Amino acid sequence: MKTFKEYVDKKTREGRKQLETIKKILEREGLKVTSFLEEEEPYLYLISPGGGLPFDGIRIYKIAGTVAYRVQKESKTHPYGKPYQLDIEDMFGDIITDDDMNERKAGEEVIKSVVQEFRKFFTQSSEADKENRADDLDRQRDPTGFSVSSSTGTDYSSMVQGNTRSSNPV
Repeated sequence: MKTFKEYVDKKTREGRKQLETIKKILEREGLKVTSFLEEEEPYLYLISPGGGLPFDGIRIYKIAGTVAYRVQKESKTHPYGKPYQLDIEDMFGDIITDDDMNERKAGEEVIKSVVQEFRKFFTQSSEADKENRADDLDRQRDPTGFSVSSSTGTDYSSMVQGNTRSSNPV
């Protein structure tokens, strides 16, 4: 009978092996990955292929028997934000159900899907960040369309409106 520690050690080794396979897949497709598989909680750090994001990459890790990923500012900091699940076994199962698909072809399709998933995540994150920045700029404008000066913080539009009123009471 196995002890709980032996069971956990086996699961950790399996997780490291799966993460190592994911690392090879991503590197083969030209993405930069830093390995932290020897850590107490093993993970991969996938570096963002483009700049301009508020984070530098994502952490890929095993949790509860599945692969997940989260945004991470730098390779050795803790991740933040919502975790996203990457269920590779379900991907394989969905692809292999096609009648003329053999296991090798299905495996290649899974590899493409995993890489596409991460590339799509970075693209969508970049687009969302651009939208947020545009929204922030729009909030800095007053309702009349005049920009609020960011250097002084003074909104002169109320002074202009106040001077356009007639000084003669009716």
